Amino acid sequence: MKFKFRKSLFLVIIISAFMVFAACKEKLKRSPKTIRAVYETIVVNGKKARVFNLVQPGGRRGFSGKKGDYFNVILKNDTDVPISIHWHGLILPNDQDGVPYVTQLPIKPGETRHYFYKLKQAGTYWMHSHYKFHEQKLMSAPFIIKDPNDPYKKDKNIVVMLQGFTFADPEEIFQHLRHPETADIFSSPAMHMKDLNDVTFDAMLANRHTLQNPKIYKVKPGQTVRLRMINAASASNFWVDTGSLEGRAIAVDGNDIQPIKDRKFQIAIAQRMDIEVIIPKEGGAFPILAQAEGTRQRAGVILATRGAAVPRLSELADTVAPALNDDQELRLHPLKKTLPDRPVTTVLNYSLEGSMKNYIWTMNKQAWPLIDPLKIKEGDRVEMIYTNNTNMSHPMHFHGHVFQVTSIDGKPISDGPMRDTILVLPHSTKKIIYDADNPGIWMNHCHVLYHMAAGMMTTTNYENYKAPVFYKKLIHGWLKESEAP
Repeated sequence: MKFKFRKSLFLVIIISAFMVFAACKEKLKRSPKTIRAVYETIVVNGKKARVFNLVQPGGRRGFSGKKGDYFNVILKNDTDVPISIHWHGLILPNDQDGVPYVTQLPIKPGETRHYFYKLKQAGTYWMHSHYKFHEQKLMSAPFIIKDPNDPYKKDKNIVVMLQGFTFADPEEIFQHLRHPETADIFSSPAMHMKDLNDVTFDAMLANRHTLQNPKIYKVKPGQTVRLRMINAASASNFWVDTGSLEGRAIAVDGNDIQPIKDRKFQIAIAQRMDIEVIIPKEGGAFPILAQAEGTRQRAGVILATRGAAVPRLSELADTVAPALNDDQELRLHPLKKTLPDRPVTTVLNYSLEGSMKNYIWTMNKQAWPLIDPLKIKEGDRVEMIYTNNTNMSHPMHFHGHVFQVTSIDGKPISDGPMRDTILVLPHSTKKIIYDADNPGIWMNHCHVLYHMAAGMMTTTNYENYKAPVFYKKLIHGWLKESEAP
């Protein structure tokens, strides 16, 4: 009799606790923040341009939260075009991922979409459009998650978002890339084609400013500053130069690393790097510059103490920046061990192919959306092998997971960095591993916007995960033209 009573009491406690948790969660969902997709006008070198932005009421860009809290946000489309926003680098439920016709339908003008999931990570992330060419028109913003236990929490934080800007219509750029005979390269510099860069931009931006009118951030003598660098460019890799200040990289893609000191750092498209600098006790003005590889173009911000003379800087460096390489990647190691030691159970091979000639880019000889996805099982230890058979580098991003770099061109790396985006250099191979612990249909693609639009995108699917009807229609070519992304 006592056993039955105790069992019943236990069940009552469990049910009550569940009901309290559900009630608290529901109450939390009733008080969301709002992020609006809007148009805004910026001035680039004296000329006005209409672009997108993602802002909270009051104009604050993007989102800042705390690890362990919930991302409880209503995304409102205040533009006149459909949108879809991806929360880059976040481990989140598949249906929250924000990919049109894969995890959700686009959000129509005037509509809203409620996102609600727990923030499991801390670090520098970002949000951006995953619809058509909106990312090129600056539909992106920072997504910063802080950790109360962060050893660097006393640093002054400055977010620096890097982007390439063009006055040209990105859809026209894409069509000219596919049909170069139609491009007038003398009247539109955005149509130039090279192996290092597909597009020549009108300007590079740091926090939506050129070096003609850079953002100036007030700092104090002796202060430690954490620069949260985000490469939000659609087609440009960057070299970040801390100038007279020694930089100390402390995190990549939101993951803490064993600090490395330098004055020049590489950040590929979609990657992030947190760099600490210490302002000298005598004060002064200190440019933090980012130069696009293969160009003289650069952007940046200036850190300045009170009364310091701020220098005027040219948007063009004296020399062309070289291509990114793997030297830095080999120096990056996690601050703490993250993935447990266990054997690989599934190997996925992705061959990256394409060329500038006809501008078709593929993964395993398939061009999005007509793909046959590779599959994994929940619980797998997965090894992905990216083999780049092209003359261009490809920053490969895998949604919904964090992975560890384990090999570069056949050279094993025992403690490679944890990332969500890895740059695969021309004619090279990179191996990564991760645990298949987040079921869904997950995008796996090159983050060069024009390569992605030209087909270098697929999905990696968990077995037995029920795919949405619109996704099935898309990859089988059954989606109606009026519905197509």
